[in-house]
Parts: sequence; C-alpha cells; structure tokens
Amino acid sequence: MPTITFKRRKLEYTVHRTAGQKTLSLKVHRDGQVAVGAPGFVKQMELRRFVVKRAGWILEKQSYFSDLARRCPPKEFKNGETFPVLGRNHRLKVLHRPGISEPVCISEGRRLKVLVAGQIGDALRRSVKKSVCTWYGTLTDRKARAVIRKHADSLAVRPRELRVVDQAKRWASCSKTGQIRCNWRLSMFPMPVLEYVVVHELCHLRTHDHSERFWRLLKSVLPDYQRRREWLRREGPALLVGGEL
Repeated sequence: MPTITFKRRKLEYTVHRTAGQKTLSLKVHRDGQVAVGAPGFVKQMELRRFVVKRAGWILEKQSYFSDLARRCPPKEFKNGETFPVLGRNHRLKVLHRPGISEPVCISEGRRLKVLVAGQIGDALRRSVKKSVCTWYGTLTDRKARAVIRKHADSLAVRPRELRVVDQAKRWASCSKTGQIRCNWRLSMFPMPVLEYVVVHELCHLRTHDHSERFWRLLKSVLPDYQRRREWLRREGPALLVGGEL
C-alpha cells in the first residue's frame, strides 16, 4: 500500500483507477482509511504529490472521525440507553414476555419498549437490535410518505416507489426511474430535517444535478432549507457512527 510521511506520521492510502475518471479525487472514510481516485494515465509520482499536498487535510479528517467514534460509541441495546426519535431522546426498556414469537418494539411516551421472549447475552442483543431497527424503518416510511403527500403536487412530481433501506453512507437517493430510497435512520432526525432530506430527493425528480436551478426549486418549497441542511451536516455523522445499528 502506498505511504507518505507527514509531520512524523505515516499516511497510507489506496488508489482506485477508473477509466471514465478525468481528475484526481480524495476521500477519507469514517474508519480513517484514505482512498484516492485516479484516471488510468496518472503516474504514481503525481499521485504521491497529490496526497502530500493534502496531507494536513487528511489528518484533520482522521482526527475528526476518531473523535466522533469516541463520543458516539456503538449502541449496546441495553436498558437505559437513549435513542433519538424525531430529534428527542427516548430511553430503551427491555421487557421479557415468555411465549411471544418475535421481538417487538413499541413507543410509549419518551420510552422505546422492546418485548422479547427470554433471550440472554448476544441473542438478546440481536433480538433487541432487530426490533428497534424495524421500528425505526416503519416510522421512517410513514413520515417520508407524509412528506411526499405534502409536497409532491406543488412540485408536480410523483415518485414511482419509496423504499426504506439500510445505507451506510447516504441519507437518501433518487433514481432516474423515479424510485426514492431513504435510510431507515431518518426518523432519528427532527421532523424538519427529515422533511428536508425527502424534499431534496423529490426535487431531483425534476432535475438530477445540483445546479442553481435545483437549489432555487428546493428553496421555493423550503425557504429555510440551508438551516436544515446545516443541522444534517453537523449532527448527521454522529448518528451514523454511533448508530452501528
């Protein structure tokens, strides 16, 4: 693996060459790994200079993600843990109900209650995790559909399909065929932020790029979209890192 040294630290990076790529690109993943995208014709020496020039930025991103992981460790799915639901923390309560066929999660006030048959150890954690994730997915589906009903007519669009999925790197996406895919974690967000994410994808049914026309269209529907977008940029990564759900 190629390596450079910057401020007495070794930085490793991987190179991915793509025939259709025209310029060099750089990405630091949440686990700290550095990936360089490059056209096939770029020589190794040029790649190395490219990484060296951006070494300071790479260290900043690695430090950011490392701190994020410390502040937001993976959930253990045990009693007393907090889980955000539409922007408000709910405490988890695990209750044993012998005889039930499948674990089930329900919301009561500011609690998420998970009913399980009688599992212990890792089996209990897996059961609680599965039921909590399923519950979030159902809530995200319901809230996303409500946003679509609210805004589709004014945007003169009609999604072909809505799917709630598990995506590690994206909050939502829109295909050219009209399918909108939403990350099941969206129902962790305050409702205005969830609305922003879904409306963003609805606008992509009109224009698939992020041109000025796209942002004007989005602003016509959500005049304060920048405030919602800023919350997503600031708080969203913690929900992905801490949400090893």
